[in-house]
Amino acid sequence: MDEPVVVVRRPSGPPPLALRLAAVLAVPLLLYALVMTGQKALENYQLNQQADGLRSQIQGLRAQNVELQQQIQQARTDAAIEAIARERLGLIKPGDHPLVLISDGSTPAPSPTGAQAAPAPPPEPTWRQWWNYFFG
Repeated sequence: MDEPVVVVRRPSGPPPLALRLAAVLAVPLLLYALVMTGQKALENYQLNQQADGLRSQIQGLRAQNVELQQQIQQARTDAAIEAIARERLGLIKPGDHPLVLISDGSTPAPSPTGAQAAPAPPPEPTWRQWWNYFFG
């Protein structure tokens, strides 16, 4: 147990040139790798956010598509076709008697046959109204 203790002394000068050169090259490479990894992580995060937004938009469009398909199926029924023909087109079934309601308002009721009334004549120009007012 009484072995002698050997103390090895290293020179206490500056590190060798190869070690300094390796440190000078390694530090910028590590910083570059760190920055590039951060940029790729940020791009990946942004792309995932865009993908999530597009997925939710697709789900909304699919729901809208299903709703429109249901409306198309409902509009193809005989009752819906008849309602559209009566309300929007002013058509009547054979044997029905059309009613024309007269209101006290200035707008005429739409014709049950779907025919449009003749358009009202355009108003006189302002200069013509003044001429008639002063000269008669």
